[in-house]
Amino acid sequence: MHSDPSQHPGHPYPTPLAHLRDEQRRLQLWLERRELSRHGDAASVTQQLDALTQHIDSRLSDSERAGQPLPLTRLSRSLALSPLEVSLLTVLLLAETVPEARAHLSPHLPSGSVQGTVAHYLELLSHDETTQRTLLWALSPSGTLRRHGLIFLAADPAWAPTTPMLYQRVKLSDRLASFLHGEERPPTHALPHGVSLYIGQKTLAQLTLPTGIADKLRDALDECTQPLLSDSDGSILPPLCLTGLRRSGRKAILSALLPGRPLVVLSASSLQRGEAALIQTVQAALAEAAIVQGVLYIASAELLGDLESALFEQLRRLLLGSRVRVVLAADGPIDTLWARLPELLRVDIPMPDRATQIALWNHLLPVDMLRERGFDVRALASSYSLPSGAIHRCVSEMVRSARIDGSKQPTLTMAAAREAVRKQLGNRFGDLAQLVSISLSWEDLVLPPESMERVLEIVAYARYREQLLGKWGFERKLPYGRSISVLLAGAPGTGKTMVAALVAKEIGLELFRVNVARVVERFAGETEKNLARIFDEAKRQQVALLFDEADTLFGRRLDVRSSQDRYANMAVSYLLQAVESHDGVLILTTNNEKLLDDAFRRRLRFRIALPLPSEHERARLWESMLPSDTPLADGIDFLQLAQEFDLSGGAIKNAVVRAALRALAQGSAVTIDLLRRCAKLECEEMGILVATESDDESSDLDEETLDEMEPDSSDDVAGRNDNLRNSRPSEAGSTSRPRRAD
Repeated sequence: MHSDPSQHPGHPYPTPLAHLRDEQRRLQLWLERRELSRHGDAASVTQQLDALTQHIDSRLSDSERAGQPLPLTRLSRSLALSPLEVSLLTVLLLAETVPEARAHLSPHLPSGSVQGTVAHYLELLSHDETTQRTLLWALSPSGTLRRHGLIFLAADPAWAPTTPMLYQRVKLSDRLASFLHGEERPPTHALPHGVSLYIGQKTLAQLTLPTGIADKLRDALDECTQPLLSDSDGSILPPLCLTGLRRSGRKAILSALLPGRPLVVLSASSLQRGEAALIQTVQAALAEAAIVQGVLYIASAELLGDLESALFEQLRRLLLGSRVRVVLAADGPIDTLWARLPELLRVDIPMPDRATQIALWNHLLPVDMLRERGFDVRALASSYSLPSGAIHRCVSEMVRSARIDGSKQPTLTMAAAREAVRKQLGNRFGDLAQLVSISLSWEDLVLPPESMERVLEIVAYARYREQLLGKWGFERKLPYGRSISVLLAGAPGTGKTMVAALVAKEIGLELFRVNVARVVERFAGETEKNLARIFDEAKRQQVALLFDEADTLFGRRLDVRSSQDRYANMAVSYLLQAVESHDGVLILTTNNEKLLDDAFRRRLRFRIALPLPSEHERARLWESMLPSDTPLADGIDFLQLAQEFDLSGGAIKNAVVRAALRALAQGSAVTIDLLRRCAKLECEEMGILVATESDDESSDLDEETLDEMEPDSSDDVAGRNDNLRNSRPSEAGSTSRPRRAD
């Protein structure tokens, strides 16, 4: 039964399917009029067709006035489609999804085909040469429908090796077909790999933003709606590029500025580099953005600059000719991308300052949860500089962990906060640097008073640096070289790494030890790339860097006698610039300060020599190295151990651990004899000659052995025995100090 146009006057369409039923009837009348026009009078059918067309237009307008525009209407308005393009989409939708309409179209399709060709739709929908040209352009790769991935042209196997455009088959995209039938949001699994949908949940007033950034971004969005120029493909709109750190809240700000406009997020890192696969994925993302009337948001956009030239040119034309708003988001340098896409309009999203970060922490942390004593968001903001998105994730992680902890009163703790921050920062150093953990405290550090004073000066500078540079005006006097750069020089075992770890811990930063063996590469330029990655990551994660054995990297520049010398000097020169421009904490250790390049030493703010411990300090080290839980024998004289063995703190630690291990294996307490024996082993391994009165058990010769030996010559033996006895400590406890072997 045919639909009567007078049945629902002034009523909006309740569903897209109701509209399709009227469109099916209109298509049927259209085809009937074509046949009658060739063989007889078509006036009656024309009258019905005009009435039905008026009825459809009226109901579509009523749907708009009722705030319920149909999907096809919304798509047409979003992409500024012409009436001919709307008619083409309608016919394709009927042909592919409505069996009755396909039955009407079958006589007009190519023989044995279920899909119409370009020539077929030109003949079906165009009335004159002008209309044909318009429709032919709409079906070309530059047309709006194909550019946005809404329709596709498929080759006909009967034509080989290539199918002429007129005989290629036209197909509607599956996603568009489901949308026009009323499916507003696609299932997650239906989106292409690397494409997702982001719908912001907060208004601009609910976001905590740096001052002025919202207005700056709003102005940039307005400017991106102004075409730069027009070419054969139509207007070129400048894409907007937002640069900044990952998780800096760019999507949230953009959604708040464009309410009701979803972001179709395409990750450039997931794009396959093959021409067909890449273009299809981008077109699918453009199609989704057009369908949901959203924005195409390309994440990690700096990677697009590495595409092969021909492929990049295709992508460039696709993006610039799009009627969908395109926003790029770059986490890294965009110099290459900008050079290849000069139409970019760039806006930098800065890291929120400390005050903004504190406000954001306070705004996001739930007020109904307990906080442990000492929980301080100011300390978190001082220790870790995080973008807003990372702070959001940290708070979510903390709250979730506190609620599943099992306690009756979930409590937020600083330990949980630091763990959440650590997860957000991650470790993208790879094998170039590793985290240094320390369980010791300042009480465990034994240094001369003058050295300790200089170490504490580093901590004071870190705490008051901002006030010193800003409020007191030293920023004008120190335009560069503002980093907390420290050189710790001293013999092995004097506590250089321990000092570095304690300083970083006191400042509130994590310490990463640079793996120099991995950093230095044999190929030109690779060492500089590794160093750039390390300094960039240190800045991103707000961590301290430790260069152990720094003279291997920061050594003196060489007289250029070969290309290898030249490349080595280039690495040193790069390091000079990196140290000056780095704004974080940089700690270097060396056993021989004289091997360092002089220019480096001048650029280091603190240079501290850590001497070998004195006798009194060695006694303190022997005592402090033994934990309180370790069973000790009575009568251990730590001062006597310090007098007998001239060892560094690291060697004393090794000796104590060895003695404790032996005592544990023997089932006894740690005795002074065990400590002496293990200290002597440490001396031997370091090439230090030592003889003490406790060596009877380990000596090759003892008193009884000497008495039982048959001398070759009594005079010779007596002389040897006297010499041996004279080399031992006296019964009164006098000692013979260790002597280092040459």
